[in-house]
Amino acid sequence: MGPRFDRLPPAVRRLHSGAGSAVGAAEVVRGRHPLARMVAALFGFPPAGSHRLLVTFATDANGERWTRAFGRHRFSSRLDKRGTALVERFGPLRFAFDLVSEDAGLRMAMTGWSCAGVPMPMRLAPRTLAREWQQDGRFHFAVALALPLIGDVVAYSGWLRPD
Repeated sequence: MGPRFDRLPPAVRRLHSGAGSAVGAAEVVRGRHPLARMVAALFGFPPAGSHRLLVTFATDANGERWTRAFGRHRFSSRLDKRGTALVERFGPLRFAFDLVSEDAGLRMAMTGWSCAGVPMPMRLAPRTLAREWQQDGRFHFAVALALPLIGDVVAYSGWLRPD
């Protein structure tokens, strides 16, 4: 984000400034379509409901691994920088995002994706919403994932504070 990072709200900057972990709470909603449930299970997304949330950040020279523990249910992804894009990897799937500054925080806008290194058409891409903002001095987030023809897979939102 370069100099735009310094203009983010303090709670958003604090969470992205090298904390080893963060704790909080999240609400999870799962899609109802049988294929959406299968996709959610495949990626280890948490079940619907209210959860205590622990996110750990493991940083190395190439990026970060985020491991999210919604109660006993865990899933992780790898985040790397490629040019000006943030790339999030789930196994063989890679999703490229622009980080868009907003008054209250930031939004991730998907700009491309690939499977096993093969670029995929955007019309087949998962529909994502990923936002981070500060509210009442606390870091808040909202993430939603839907698939073409299938619909909602998972959505989760809540708050975190550095541990």
